[in-house]
Amino acid sequence: MENLKQFLEQWDMMVSKNYKEIKLFNPEFTTNITIDQMKHFFKVFYHLRGHFHDFLWYMGNNAPDENSKDIILDNLKEEFGKNRSHEQLFWQSAEVINIDLAEELIYQKNYIDFAKDFNRGHLLYLVSHDWERNVAAFAAYERLDNIDYANLLEFIKSFNVFKNNPNALAFFVMHSKVKHYEMIDEGFNLEMIWAKDKNKIIESFNFIAEHQNKMWKKLSNEVFNYVRN
Repeated sequence: MENLKQFLEQWDMMVSKNYKEIKLFNPEFTTNITIDQMKHFFKVFYHLRGHFHDFLWYMGNNAPDENSKDIILDNLKEEFGKNRSHEQLFWQSAEVINIDLAEELIYQKNYIDFAKDFNRGHLLYLVSHDWERNVAAFAAYERLDNIDYANLLEFIKSFNVFKNNPNALAFFVMHSKVKHYEMIDEGFNLEMIWAKDKNKIIESFNFIAEHQNKMWKKLSNEVFNYVRN
């Protein structure tokens, strides 16, 4: 019978394999992306990463004890960073191609339907499952950071204006190396959840992987089909 470590290794491999089918993560295609398409990517992706606070807010409000609440707060604190927040670093990247995301924050003109469905899907999963499945989903989402952002970093670097610009790449480099998953694994003891009922881990991780993969495919299509009016 597989243990948690073996499951996670197989899960990582499955996610990486599925991503190979996505144009956004294929340099053969991304080298031809236009400036308008890159701008559109930033505006739409802002909403795919920028509403995670709703996920954290639900988790924090429904955490069963002080230790669980502290883990959520530590994750939020890490988002704020010691100097520049993750949000500021993302805005810093967008500014390289003359995008001011303040307007997107306020008016949400590019918070399109599939992005809303993506964020809503997380919340629907949380409200319809128990705390341990919520923890597993949270862990899975954070574990994806290293895989997702390693691919996104290559995508961003394929656009010349970003390639050798440390300020532009800082957000993506940082997220390709973060240890968010390890914080959650240690704090919530995923091994204990696995020992009690491994299906809670398996089902939640597979939901997050499938949900995220669908999102990347839709974002990829959205970016490559975008033509400014």
